[in-house]
Amino acid sequence: MIKHKLKAALIHLVISALIVGSFLAFALTVWYPTPFFEISGLLRIILILVTVDVILGPLLTLVVYKPLKATLKMDLTVIAAVQIVALAYGIHIIHQAHPLYIAYAGDRFTPINANEVSPDVAKHAELQKSKLSGPTVVYVKKPSDPAEMSRVTMEVLSGKPDIDARPEYYELFDQFADEVLQKGLTLRQVTSIPENQQKLTVFLEKYGKSAADYAYLPLIGKEKDVLWVWDRINAKPVGTLDINPWQLPKVAANS
Repeated sequence: MIKHKLKAALIHLVISALIVGSFLAFALTVWYPTPFFEISGLLRIILILVTVDVILGPLLTLVVYKPLKATLKMDLTVIAAVQIVALAYGIHIIHQAHPLYIAYAGDRFTPINANEVSPDVAKHAELQKSKLSGPTVVYVKKPSDPAEMSRVTMEVLSGKPDIDARPEYYELFDQFADEVLQKGLTLRQVTSIPENQQKLTVFLEKYGKSAADYAYLPLIGKEKDVLWVWDRINAKPVGTLDINPWQLPKVAANS
């Protein structure tokens, strides 16, 4: 009897692991490429998903499985239904919370979730994208007309999305990359704390080049805020430093 139970539970485990593993591989590759998962705060949701679908489901099969049991089909159907509901819930939450745009506004990058924007109102065709796609870095250009800016401000105060969550104000980031990288935090700020100096040293050992070859910009997250490090030469993100940008001393950007 125990042999049959173990075989059924093992088959259930393999199937569950393949389904959940495939989804998570897609989500972490497409929806949450580095560094967005680590700042997303979704670890708890993923742990629940794995616990219910990969651990609890096969364990329940191990408990209820008896080859000649009259209610076996019903028992397995209920277990599968619970797993499907948990998987659907997890997929929905993870999809809705994944960053569709990474908007640079003011002095920081802010992930804008799929459930916060309507991509079809973006003025650039390249930014009118499916909500199933991964994140795109954009530059938020505030209205030059004072009356329009005042209107936007009043709308925000009345509960509408802030300007960084409005694709109609998004510009292609490449056109503003050089300007943005000049606004990053200075090395004096980044290394003002000995612990941060150590983190920067580890970063440079991993990625090479000198500290001056990179720009250091705040990246907002649900779990934590970090410094997003960009290569000044090719204007591409390289990695992150686990440093809270808001705890660094205020130093002029050109100092």
